[in-house]
Amino acid sequence: MPSEQRLHPASVLFAFGKSAKAFLLPGLLVLASANRSSGGADGTFGGLPANWELWLMLLMIPSALAAVARYLSYRIRYEGTELVIRSGIVFRNERHVPYARIQNLDAEQNLVHRALGVIEVRVETGGGREREARISVLPAAAFAEMRRRVFEGRDRLPPVDDAAVSAGTRLPHAPRPLLHLPLRELLLFGFLENRGLVLIGAAYGLSWELGVFERVFGGLFDDRWYAPVVPTALMEDLARGALSRGSIVVLGAGLAGLLLLVRIISMVWGATRLYDFSLTRAGGDLHTRYGLLTRVATTIPVRRIQTLTIRQGPLHRLLERCSMRVETAGGQPGPQQNKREREWLAPLVHEREVAGLAREVLPELDLAALEWKRPHPRAFRRAVKPGMAVALIFTFAPTGGLG
Repeated sequence: MPSEQRLHPASVLFAFGKSAKAFLLPGLLVLASANRSSGGADGTFGGLPANWELWLMLLMIPSALAAVARYLSYRIRYEGTELVIRSGIVFRNERHVPYARIQNLDAEQNLVHRALGVIEVRVETGGGREREARISVLPAAAFAEMRRRVFEGRDRLPPVDDAAVSAGTRLPHAPRPLLHLPLRELLLFGFLENRGLVLIGAAYGLSWELGVFERVFGGLFDDRWYAPVVPTALMEDLARGALSRGSIVVLGAGLAGLLLLVRIISMVWGATRLYDFSLTRAGGDLHTRYGLLTRVATTIPVRRIQTLTIRQGPLHRLLERCSMRVETAGGQPGPQQNKREREWLAPLVHEREVAGLAREVLPELDLAALEWKRPHPRAFRRAVKPGMAVALIFTFAPTGGLG
């Protein structure tokens, strides 16, 4: 394998796909709902030509050219002590990342990545809030070569400081499993997280914009009772006191069905997002792998862990479950990175396993010996008073001249 590595040709397609998310999908949505906002004589924007939305697609041309230029200019070179990343044609950019400073080499593969045999790689160091590099995309063999060269390069280096001589600077050879979540636990995780409402809301909004409700329910109900305005009609009848018992039963059944659907969708989301979740320890690093459609592999350096958070909601306590996550020094996520998922130690774990996992992260920690102290009796009032004072001012000040 040569010391210099180029991106996979499919990187152009993935870069173009990211541009499509930013321009193409909103443009298609505008086109689909053009009967509400199109130009032309009968449109809302009468000064614009009909189907003016198509011109928005021209904004994708610069992004496509930039993707090709990035593929042609991007190079990765392995030096004796550092990883060198070079990019740019007109403006050249060259970054030198010492092997000793590289904390994580994380990989992500969605269905398209796996079909093409490529991997998106994140190179992270402990030197700032942003990741050092996001490499999209490399062949699977090139990623394996990168891991080998980076870890071997760290092993050959003298220690930079006390943290650099910890076990985490050596390439581990015997991973030790700590946690594996079966399908039952993943479904339970989705039930407790209750993310289904967000998905239903997004689907409802998209269906409304595309006119799906009008086409499907328009012939079944009159204009007042077809699906999108049912809540408004019910509120009007309730205000007039004209809501019948049958309507109340239908409303209650509809709400119960919606809550059940939300939980079911959330369970499917949890099982898909965290499918085959596993946590292993190899030397001084914790490794997580999960995902059905998008496979994610991350690394959490134990020596960099600063905070361990154990969370329990009411349903968690009822089912004797906890959620555990960690925060690392210098590993703060950027604006495009999900902090909670990136630093999950255990999305869901039984209470009896919490102490063991906590000792893997902080060996000196004894949860049973922790001494808890209550806040001051007046702490609640001190926390609430400023907010209540501001709320009262903004509530009554605009009404001072009324009466």
